[in-house]
This record gives sequence, C-alpha cells and structure tokens, in this order.
Amino acid sequence: MFFKSVAALMAVAVAIANGQALSCSQMQSLAGQYFSGSTATNMICISYYESSWNPQAYNPSSASGLWQILTEHCGELCTACSTPSDLFNPDINAQCALAVLNAQGYDAWTTWSNGDCNGWSQCGSSSGTSSSGSSSSSSGSSSGSSSGSSSGSSSGSSSGSGSGSSSGSGSSSGSGSSSGSGSGSGSGSGSN
Repeated sequence: MFFKSVAALMAVAVAIANGQALSCSQMQSLAGQYFSGSTATNMICISYYESSWNPQAYNPSSASGLWQILTEHCGELCTACSTPSDLFNPDINAQCALAVLNAQGYDAWTTWSNGDCNGWSQCGSSSGTSSSGSSSSSSGSSSGSSSGSSSGSSSGSSSGSGSGSSSGSGSSSGSGSSSGSGSGSGSGSGSN
C-alpha cells in the first residue's frame, strides 16, 4: 500500500511539474487518502467542476487549487496551509477541502449547491443525490506516450451511461474525445 501511494504521489508530482490537469485515476488516488465512499466520488466531482482537476487553478476571488479553497482558510480553518501558495499543493488542498467540508458541508461549493454533481459518473461511479435525464453511450479512445509516470501508452474504448471503463489501460468519460494522461489512463474533457 505504501509503494502504491508513493507511486500515485509521484505521478501527481510529474503532472504538476508539466502543468497538466490530473487524470481520473490520480484524482481517485488523491481523494481516497482523505475521503471515503460516496464522499470521495462527490469531492472528485466538485474538484472537476471547480478546477478541471488542475492543481494550479486560480480564481480572482483568491480561490485556489483543485477544490478552489479560499486563501482566507489558510491557517484558520485549514491548519495544513500556512501560506496561500500552499493551496497549489494537491495534498494540502485536499486536506483543506476536508476541513471546509467538515465545517460547512458540500454547499460550501456552488458546484454542489447548483446540482452539477447530481448523477455525475465521470470516473465510473455515481455522485450526488439524484440522477435526472438520460445519457447516451459515449465512446472514445485514449492514447498518449511519454516518459515517466504521468502518462503512458494506452488504448481502449468505452461505453456506458456517461461513464467509461476501458478494456485496456485507458479510460474515457463524458461525451467527446479523450486524451491519454497520467499513469497510462485517459481522461476526457467532455461533459454529460
């Protein structure tokens, strides 16, 4: 388990160094360290809509990082954060997201209160309290190659109700195309 966590953190570090958004599998690994069950899925969804899984995301309101944590929470609500720049560290941002969730609940994020996560299944599991409408099958393939653990060669195709699972080492999600990134898994940028 320790080596798996270290490998996941290294993949996240490589993605950050390359200025890339994290992949679905990287987000699942990160969220799994701080949240469990449906809470992890909900928080992955919130981060998807808040930052597109970009650890360097910044909003002029001072909201920063994966879960768009306000800088005023550093040191106050989130003791893991001592300076606003700490919020660009995915681990610290996740710890702060947990502190915000515990203090204010899901509605601290307008993404949640607007219902954006209802029925969300971008990473292959449902989120939110209800699902509405219908989704059509999506298909795509992921591919990419580079050195390191941030991306690798992968291919596969997916289908399902807005969520994809691949028969290879890649995955595709949403409606639209996906590109390979992060540990050989693909991450789509479409939305359902």
